[in-house]
Amino acid sequence: MSSSAYTAESQNNARLETLASKLSVLRQVTNDINNQASDHHFIDSANDAFANLGSSIRQSSTRLQRSIQSAPPLVKTSMMAIALFFLFYTIWKWI
Repeated sequence: MSSSAYTAESQNNARLETLASKLSVLRQVTNDINNQASDHHFIDSANDAFANLGSSIRQSSTRLQRSIQSAPPLVKTSMMAIALFFLFYTIWKWI
C-alpha cells in the first residue's frame, strides 16, 4: 500500500470516527428531548395549580359579594373608599 493511500485511509477513518461521535451525541440529544416531551407531570401539576387558584378566586369572590350585599350602607361606603384608595395608590406607584 502506498503512502498516499495509507494517509487517505487514515483520514477517512478519522472522519468516520468523528461522524460516529457526532451521530452518537445527536442520538442522545434526541432521546433526551423525547423523554422530556413525554413527561407531562410538570404541565399537569401547573394546570392543576391554576385550576385550584381559579376555584379559590371564584369562591372568595362569591363570599365577598355576599358579604357586601348583606352589609349596611356605611360598611359598603367604607369598603369602597378603601378599595379606591388602594387603586389610586397602585396607579400612583406605577407612574
